[in-house]
Amino acid sequence: GVPRDKAILDANAVRLRPILMTTVMLVAAMIPMAMGEGPGAASRAGMAKVILGGQLLSLLLTLLLTPVAYSLWDDLTVAMQRLPAWLGPGGSRGGQVAVVPEPSDGPPSSRKYSSV
Repeated sequence: GVPRDKAILDANAVRLRPILMTTVMLVAAMIPMAMGEGPGAASRAGMAKVILGGQLLSLLLTLLLTPVAYSLWDDLTVAMQRLPAWLGPGGSRGGQVAVVPEPSDGPPSSRKYSSV
């Protein structure tokens, strides 16, 4: 497999072009509307500014926050898998889970909803 950090960088490189194309297109389209003057321009300018901010925020979230969050989540997963080893020999059963069967008093449907 590919190391995690290389996979994150490769994925960002692949996604960078379409994300930038979308962002640049929307920003270029909204700037004239955000700076416009004339009748009704105030209501359209507010909407254009919100769209600009949302698009720029989504750009940052997609290219920065998502890979960082993935990396941190992966680090947490690795740490949780190593946790039984830190507890020592008495603190774990080697990753095995003991399954204790329930006593059988007939089929499960008769045990859950018994009529009195």
